[in-house]
Amino acid sequence: MLIWLAALSLAPVMLAHHSLAAEYGSKLITLNGTITKFVWMNPHTRIYLDVTDASGAVANWECEGNAPGGLLSHGWSRESLQPGDHVTIEGFPAKEHSDICKTHAVTLADGRRLMMD
Repeated sequence: MLIWLAALSLAPVMLAHHSLAAEYGSKLITLNGTITKFVWMNPHTRIYLDVTDASGAVANWECEGNAPGGLLSHGWSRESLQPGDHVTIEGFPAKEHSDICKTHAVTLADGRRLMMD
């Protein structure tokens, strides 16, 4: 009975996690833009940035990052990105959304590169 209750209590957690391959493509893209917001929260951080295309149109991208706990060991902090910062993001585009990606790395204006994994 105790094992059954433990299994039931873990079910939502197991269902909540997802495979990257299910949501994101495997070809890396590069985005150059300006940070509009950086959200430091579990289960995934979020980076929002304005990206201007060749025609001058601006799109606000949402780039999913890893959990804050894992990012701390890679040199990140909640202050790593600020609105107005110019960055280059390497990421994997979402399969079903044209302005969402999974962040792989962020290069800051000073040349520092922050890795997600």
